[in-house]
Amino acid sequence: SGATIVSGANTDTITVNYDLTATSGNVTVTGTNACGSGIVSANFPVTVNPLPLAAGTISGLTTVCQGQTGVSYTVPAIANATDYIWTLPSGATIVAGNNTNAITVDFSTTATSGNLTVQGTNACGNGIVSANYPVTVNPLPDAAGAISGLATVCQGQNAVVYSVASIVNATGYSWSLPSGATIVAGNNTNSITVNFSTIAVAGDITVTGTNACGNGIVSANFPITVNPLPDAAGVISGSATVCQGQTLVVYTVPPIAAVTNYIWTLPSGATIVSGDNTNSITVD
Repeated sequence: SGATIVSGANTDTITVNYDLTATSGNVTVTGTNACGSGIVSANFPVTVNPLPLAAGTISGLTTVCQGQTGVSYTVPAIANATDYIWTLPSGATIVAGNNTNAITVDFSTTATSGNLTVQGTNACGNGIVSANYPVTVNPLPDAAGAISGLATVCQGQNAVVYSVASIVNATGYSWSLPSGATIVAGNNTNSITVNFSTIAVAGDITVTGTNACGNGIVSANFPITVNPLPDAAGVISGSATVCQGQTLVVYTVPPIAAVTNYIWTLPSGATIVSGDNTNSITVD
C-alpha cells in the first residue's frame, strides 16, 4: 500500500515510488497473455521504513536578552526520529543537546529576534518541520559615546556638568567617577552634575547604558585632572611685639605645598611693604 508504478508497467522491470504513507508489504508479479494469467510469483517482501512523524510544539522562553545564556527549548519526542534538526534565530547557538529533542541555547550580544523550528530525521529523510516558535530577543544598550565636560577641576569645585549622547536602547546610565567626586543631580541619566570634595583626586569618568537585559559597552575613559587645594599653612614666625611706628618687621611661614599665592591678613595700621603674595613679608 502506498507504492505506485511510475514506469515499466506491464513489463518485466518496473520503477516504483513510495509515498509518505506507504507501508511494508509484498511485491508479486504474474505473466499474462490473451489466454489469461500464469502462476503468481513468490512474495517479495518489502520493508518500508517510516519517515519521522511531524514535529510537535516547541516549548521554552519566548522573550530573551542579547547575551543571555543557558536557555532551554524542547519538543516532544518525535516518533521514528533518530535525530533532530533545529534552526535558530541569527546569533543563537546550541551549546548542549544538539541533535536531540531538548537543547540549551546561548544568545550572543548581537542576536536578533526570529523563529525556532525543529524536525525529526532518520536514514530515510526528514519529517515535517514544526510550526515556527517566535523568539523576541531584546537588545542590550548600544555602546556609549564620548563624554563631554571639564577635564580639569579643582578640589572643592562644585556643580560641574558631564554628559554623553543618549544611548540607544538604554533605560538608565551607570556612571563611575574619580575618588572624592559625587553625583549631586542627574544620576542614572545621560547628563550629571558633580561635586568634587576637598580630598578629590584625579581619575577617569566612564558611563555605560543599562536596561533590563544588562549593560552596554562602556564609554572610553574621560580623564579628569583634579588640581589640589593648598596644604594647611604652618606656623608664622617673626616679632610678636612691636612698637607703633616700627618699620621693616619680617614675618615668614614655611612654604605651603600646592600654593601659587599667599594671602596675608594684618592688624589694623600694619602694611606689607615687600614680599606681598609670598611666604615672607616685610611690614611697617
